[in-house]
Amino acid sequence: MEFTNHIHFSKELENAILGACILEKEAFGRTFGIIEQDSFYHDGNKIIYDALADMYSNGFPIDLLTVNDFIQNKKEITEINGSNIPFVLCQITKDVVSSAHLEYHCFIVKRMWMGRELIKLTHGGLKLEGEVKEQISQLNEAIQNINQGTFKKEWFDMSELMYDLMKHQEEMKKTKGMGITTGIATLDQENGGFFGGQMIVIGARPSVGKSAFMGQLAIGMAKTGKRIGIISLEMNNNEIAARLSALETQDDFKTIFRNLYRDEDHRAAWYDKIRTITDLPIFVSDKTKVSPIDIKAKVAKLKHLHGLDCLMIDYLQLVGNEEDRKNRTRENEVSVISRSCKLLSKDLNIPIILLAQLNRAVTQRKGLSRYPTLSDLRESGSIEQDADVVMFLHRDWLLGEEYTKDENGDSTENKADLIIRKWRNGASNLHIPLFFDAPKMMFRNGNQAINHWKPESVDYQQDNPF
Repeated sequence: MEFTNHIHFSKELENAILGACILEKEAFGRTFGIIEQDSFYHDGNKIIYDALADMYSNGFPIDLLTVNDFIQNKKEITEINGSNIPFVLCQITKDVVSSAHLEYHCFIVKRMWMGRELIKLTHGGLKLEGEVKEQISQLNEAIQNINQGTFKKEWFDMSELMYDLMKHQEEMKKTKGMGITTGIATLDQENGGFFGGQMIVIGARPSVGKSAFMGQLAIGMAKTGKRIGIISLEMNNNEIAARLSALETQDDFKTIFRNLYRDEDHRAAWYDKIRTITDLPIFVSDKTKVSPIDIKAKVAKLKHLHGLDCLMIDYLQLVGNEEDRKNRTRENEVSVISRSCKLLSKDLNIPIILLAQLNRAVTQRKGLSRYPTLSDLRESGSIEQDADVVMFLHRDWLLGEEYTKDENGDSTENKADLIIRKWRNGASNLHIPLFFDAPKMMFRNGNQAINHWKPESVDYQQDNPF
């Protein structure tokens, strides 16, 4: 494989970077995290950068004399490319014009490395070992390593911060202060919906309806033009499709999923109704055994093919973590998964909604303490810390006979509660009463104001589905 000068490598740029690091005391730290030893094309430059990295890590002073001494006495290397080391170091410093654009020079060198690696990859330069599945994993890892070469600025001064803030304000002016709306009118008015970079956790016990709630959010967001990705680890595509169509057509989930229509006219009417959602930008993946790396890869593909405004994962505790499982508790693993989802939301600047299971202990509590709190998140670890928003779905009906009727003697079968326990930069400890239509697996909320944690005083209404 042949590489072209100034396209796949540049000795002058490599020398300029190394020379700046030798001549200026603080220069090497500016290259850290952008390039590494293998980013350099020339073997001699790899040796010098490796020496600089060791010196920097161990706190040694860096200049022409100390680098020469370190390479010869610590690395035990007496010449580079057939020339003595002092001569090579002096020649390198001659290519230094200015260190003002050092970071960008590093980015160009890294980009050239990416080009070389891609050529090696496509021309059989990567040796794959093991079974086909292992080879695919090795190939994906190689591609991800190449893709990490994108230049990212790490520090911003106040003028840049204020400029970005003003651009954000202009966007907020267009949307009247709203992010991606939830469809729950009172909640959107209070906190403005979801914003890019947020990780939102929706917790509930089994059978409360968190998957149905997620489906309603997905349809509501998609109807505003947002592109939604759903990774379902619990239901298959047919179940998801039946739930989404039940929400839109007002037919019972059982009727749709089991094809129990009264007659052909009934089925034809359903078919006509679903035309309104067949073009919605909702994309679903129902593959099991998904790890954080798999999620990142899936999302990258979706964003490339269709774009992505919001990602939903059903549910957190089913996400696997195949890497480094030795000596790790499940709580540690869930914490790693939670953190990776938060970082992904920041990298992509989209909200990521995670459904989560709650501990069984919440079902044993009475009175006001029966409503879920942050500590009820199952295998919580750092979930409550990573999350920007934590909300819970609660239904008294599932707690047992004591709560099958409310204080007025009315049945609680169709009553539910949405409880906001955390909302970074927004109002927390909010309580929203909901009406739950079990056959359609649909939540509805009325026009009443949000109560700041006054669960006994709210009215449950059946109008205004969201």
